[in-house]
Order: sequence, then C-alpha cells, then structure tokens
Amino acid sequence: MASKSYILILVTILSYYQLISIRAETETKVEVLQNDNDKLLNDFQDRCSSTKCREGEMCVLNKDGDAECACVAQCEDPKDERLMVCTKANHTYTSDCEFFQMQCWCRKNDERCTRKEAVTDTIDYFGRCQNIGICTDFELEVFPKRMNTWLGEILDTLYVRKDLDTKYAVLVDEARKMKLSNTEKWWRNAVLWEFCELDQTHDNSVNNEELARFVRSLKVLEHCIQPFLNHCDTDNDNKISSDEWGTCLGLDKDDMAFLKTYCAH
Repeated sequence: MASKSYILILVTILSYYQLISIRAETETKVEVLQNDNDKLLNDFQDRCSSTKCREGEMCVLNKDGDAECACVAQCEDPKDERLMVCTKANHTYTSDCEFFQMQCWCRKNDERCTRKEAVTDTIDYFGRCQNIGICTDFELEVFPKRMNTWLGEILDTLYVRKDLDTKYAVLVDEARKMKLSNTEKWWRNAVLWEFCELDQTHDNSVNNEELARFVRSLKVLEHCIQPFLNHCDTDNDNKISSDEWGTCLGLDKDDMAFLKTYCAH
C-alpha cells in the first residue's frame, strides 16, 4: 500500500540426529553437499538481485539459468474479510495477492486467467465490495475533527501495543500530557506522525502512490477520506505538501514549520 512485493526464500534444514552415527568421510561429503547448496542459493540471489518483478510476480531461474519473473504460485488465504480487496471494476478478491496474481496470469496469457479486464483494473479499497455511499458537504466539513481524533487514538494504541517506531515515543508522551490537561489540539502530534509515516520519500509532500494504501485501508470505514484529501490538494498537483496537510487538519503555523523539519530527521 505506499507497493508490496513478495520474495520466496528457500531454506535447507539439515538433521544432525542422522549424522551422529555416520563416519567422518560421510560427514565430509555432507559438508561438500551443503557448500554446493549454499553456492546455488547465493547464485540464485545474485542473478535475481537485478531483476525487478511486478506485484504478483517473483523471480525464478529458467531452464537456461537466467533470471525471469513468474507469477506467484500460491497466495495465502488471510481468512479475514477486512483483508479482501475491491477493485475499481467492483470485483472482490480474497486478498491483494490474489488480485495481483490474476493480473500476472492475464498479462502472460495463462490459462488460469479468468478476468482479462484485471490487467487494467486497480484496487479501490480493502474489504468486500459494497455500497460506500456519497460524502455529503456536511460530512466533509466535520471530517477533519473526526480524523484528528482517531489519528490520536491510533498513535496511542500503537504505542501501547509496542507496534510504534521508538522515535515517535516522545510524541506520544507529549500528546498524553496535552490530553490530560485538556489542551484543545492534543491530537497535534498524531497529525505530525501520520504525515511522516506517509511521506516515505522524505520530500516534504505525499504523492498519490504514498496515499493509495492509506485511502484503501480507510475507505470502507471513512467514505469521506478521498474527497477530503482531494480538497486538501489546493494546487491540484496530485500531491499534498506539509503545508496543505497542516492547513487541512488545523495545525498552527509553528506546528507546520516544525513538521517540515521533523519528518526529515
């Protein structure tokens, strides 16, 4: 989401219990075999290191020993409806892996391709396809306040669960103190944190690609998220600068100045 790739790692496990009663010369043969396997694995990694595969593909060596991209053989069933994906064509897939796999099959004219249109289709949001609804003017107006609140709750929850990068701990501590003292904008640090997380290129702006997974993850729960972000992009350059982000979510000028330097570090 930000794009995801899957790498298949082959691991060879030796059973030392079977080697206890084997003669020393046999142990030497096993060691040579292990060295050969290590060389094959290293060779595979070296050849694939410069091969860039798309989502739904993985690097393999063909019969001539050359690296090429092949469709992912199998996708894990997440068994969670929240991890399903709905595409722009309103088609539900069990997972994003399954969607990208279908795209790969269709690009390569594989007989397993059952939806040719998948090649030009894109993921719209996570979850089973459903009627999302229209974001009204009133909903759009009150959306920033709601977004600030749940960003603040998410930041704190991630910290409690130890799923937050330790560099953000100071933001959480400060936010908790602000909330306890009934500071009006106690959620400020959460707004700073989310922008830093989205700006993976550290260019002080968030482009459409970086926003994509954020929107896909929230669209079912917050149908105003895309209209809101469109509204934030005041210069219509298909990206949201730190100033646009701060203005949209009610940050003060000092906070926006701090945001420009904080994410870079």
